Amino acid sequence: MMLEIKNRKRKFSTITEVRSSIFGQLKGLMFSLPLKKQSSLLLKFNKQKNLPIHMLFVFFPIDAVWINSRNNIVHIKRNIKPFTININPKTPSKAILETSKNATRNLKVGDKLIFTSNNL
Repeated sequence: MMLEIKNRKRKFSTITEVRSSIFGQLKGLMFSLPLKKQSSLLLKFNKQKNLPIHMLFVFFPIDAVWINSRNNIVHIKRNIKPFTININPKTPSKAILETSKNATRNLKVGDKLIFTSNNL
């Protein structure tokens, strides 16, 4: 799946692996190798809710983007360090995009993301 920004002069594009199973969501990036440039992991949930994350057993820094049911960015946390616990933006979201460090520098809260297949 590809992901892009809609109606912006800023560019963002990534190849995304989607995980919507409970096991896939729980595992996230734990025990994974660092993400390759322009790749990401999308944790997709059934309904919009508060979605905290942690970095236990993630051995590299990442950026995380919380996305609501309308595919708008509602929160961004950049350069999350390994083994950080309780990253909780307290903003209702339906998905979290985890991507390599500094990959989100062109993104802003409010941007609408376009999924080229299997929309949220």
